[in-house]
Amino acid sequence: MRNVFKTLVYKTLTFFKARSYSLAFLSILISFFGLLFAQNVIANVPPDIDVAIKRFVARNPMVAGMQTEVEYIDQNPTIQACPEKIEVGSQPGIRLWGRTSVQLRCRKLAWTYNLAIRVRVIGDYVVAGRYLQGNVKVAQGDLRVVQGDLTDLTDDVLRSVKDGYNRILVRPVQAGMPIGLNDLREPAVIAIGDPVRILISGKDFEVTGEGVAQTSGMVGDTVKVKLYDGQTISGKILRAGVVVVNTQ
Repeated sequence: MRNVFKTLVYKTLTFFKARSYSLAFLSILISFFGLLFAQNVIANVPPDIDVAIKRFVARNPMVAGMQTEVEYIDQNPTIQACPEKIEVGSQPGIRLWGRTSVQLRCRKLAWTYNLAIRVRVIGDYVVAGRYLQGNVKVAQGDLRVVQGDLTDLTDDVLRSVKDGYNRILVRPVQAGMPIGLNDLREPAVIAIGDPVRILISGKDFEVTGEGVAQTSGMVGDTVKVKLYDGQTISGKILRAGVVVVNTQ
C-alpha cells in the first residue's frame, strides 16, 4: 500500500510540475492521498484486549445474533499495563451501538480507562423496491430486503417486509430508501360513506343505532357519524364498522 501511495504521489508531482501548477494545489492533493492512506492504519490496541472488546460487544443482547464490527476512534490509546487480565465492561446506560465507548478496568492497580469505539452492526433491513407514492397501501413487490450497517439507520427501520405489507405510506419514498415504522400508518378500518353501527353508553344504559361515517379512521380514532334522522355525532372506533359514544 505504501509503495502504491509513493508511486501515485511521484507521478502526480511530475505531471503538475511539468505544467507549472501551483505548489498550493500540490499540497492539497498530497494531503488528500495522505488522509486516504491514514484511514487504513490499525489502532494500537493490544491483541488480547482487542479480542476481549469484540467478544464483549458481540455478546451484548442488543446485537445478539447479528454480525458486529468494532472500530477504534482513538488510533493511539494510552492503555496502561496491568499485572492481571484487564476486564472489559461498559458504564450504566451506555448503548453499544454506533459511536460509543467501553470501559477497561485493572482491579490490581485500581485504574479504569474509557475507550471510544464505533460499533457497526451488520443486518437485514427493508428498503423501497421502487418509487412508492404516499397515501398508498404497501403491497407485495413494493419492498425488498438489503444488508448494511444498522447503526446508520433510524431505530424504527423495518427488518422484515411482512411488517410493511397492507400499511399506508405517509409520504413518497424513493427506490432504495429505508422504510421505518414512522413512514407507515395502519389502514382505516372505517372509511367515509361506510355504514356503521353505533353503541351509545351511559350510566346504567346502552342503546344502539346505525349511521353513515362522515370521516375515516383507525381503531381508537374519533370519527363523525351521521344518523339516519340527520343528526351528526362523534365517537371512537371500537373495531371495523363499530363506533362507541360514551355520554358519561
